[in-house]
Amino acid sequence: MLPLRATALRRRLGSVAALAGVDLDVPAGSTLCVIGPSGAGKSTLLRVLAGLTTQDTGEVRLGGKEVTNQTPAQRRAALVTQSPVIFPHLTALENVAQGAEEGGASSAEALVRSAEILKALGAESLGARRGSELSGGMQQRVAVARALATRPALLLLDEPFSHLDVPSREEARKALSTVLRTAGITTIIVTHELPEAYALADQIVVLREGKVVQSGAPRDVYRRPVDSWVAAFLGAANLLPATVVRSAAGEAIVRCALGEVSGALARADAPPADGASVMVCIRPEGLHLDSIGPEDNAFAGSVISSVFLGNSALHDFQPRQGTLLKVLEMNPRNRAGSSASCCAWVEPEDVVILLS
Repeated sequence: MLPLRATALRRRLGSVAALAGVDLDVPAGSTLCVIGPSGAGKSTLLRVLAGLTTQDTGEVRLGGKEVTNQTPAQRRAALVTQSPVIFPHLTALENVAQGAEEGGASSAEALVRSAEILKALGAESLGARRGSELSGGMQQRVAVARALATRPALLLLDEPFSHLDVPSREEARKALSTVLRTAGITTIIVTHELPEAYALADQIVVLREGKVVQSGAPRDVYRRPVDSWVAAFLGAANLLPATVVRSAAGEAIVRCALGEVSGALARADAPPADGASVMVCIRPEGLHLDSIGPEDNAFAGSVISSVFLGNSALHDFQPRQGTLLKVLEMNPRNRAGSSASCCAWVEPEDVVILLS
């Protein structure tokens, strides 16, 4: 297990700054998920860390040793791309075994190791099938197994399960999480699937225009986004402009279209001044619907429409004053069309006051 540290990575692709000073600090044996919109520099970052693309400036250190100018083999880095390359004439087991041999295993050891890895990933049934007979999703699983079989110091996965259907993706994600925890491989995963990032990551990095705009534990990043852009990117959010009434000790009371609302500051180390313009962020799942609510952070109104989602429903709640709110209700009641008024309320800790 080796820690990874990248400092001030910059890479231009023509006139575009694909990486604009990226810093990463990944503890040994942990999993980092990199997320961001298309064009944010995620795949370029993986290729630089793998040693397949040279950065213009910056440094990469693995286990405290600088590897900036080393090849992927010298770094012991394994990269699985969105379009994995496997040998069509070899079986899945043989493909994985070849990776094991590249990692130093004998032919006999390679077959045993490969069978174990395929089983751990829930792909043992693919072992006897040739690469040409596998679907795109199956090829991705085999490519991940092959990369693991090399016993890399650094595992880099670019959308590793993008070709799988939802049930297969969840199964593969759980299996990969177990394998990574057991093997203790330092891993960096690029994904567009936010639930995948939340489930797999010890740490999340949000990239935008080649820059890290936020990093931290998945729960912290989701619950305390640094700004309104990150809040909206990470999931549905009710965002309302507001003015600070007063703030202290990491909390604030603000005035917005809903009236006075109390919440937690996204950055307790940089409290806004009284009268400052801020944004209020309330996740739909943070709001509760009841006939009556508490004294604070409660808004009377009515549900004007709903989308039924099975175990939940997404409601459009119209307060008597203020803008429309999205409310996610688990085990939902049939509220749409009801003439009865109700109350949407939220705990202060589920309200985030953003500086922008």
